[in-house]
Amino acid sequence: MSPNIMILIVVIVVLQLIIGHLLHDIGFSYTQSILLMLLPLGIGLFFLQILYYERKYPEWDVPFKSKVRLKYLYLLTLLEYIALYICIFKM
Repeated sequence: MSPNIMILIVVIVVLQLIIGHLLHDIGFSYTQSILLMLLPLGIGLFFLQILYYERKYPEWDVPFKSKVRLKYLYLLTLLEYIALYICIFKM
């Protein structure tokens, strides 16, 4: 296995752990946080947005605490894609 792929795996695992922690801070249980954390590259975040937030907050009047955490989650997902791009195409 090439070092680029190893670096990519480590970066994605670390970012997914941070995402799981932020999901638990929003108010989800450990089980839900871990299950969503197991879906990398924003797939779990997409399901969370479609299946939870779109139904619970149709006008997106999300509490400020959740809104800030969601912004961090989106930024971490962006970092995962940047890491994917760098490790596959630039190294």
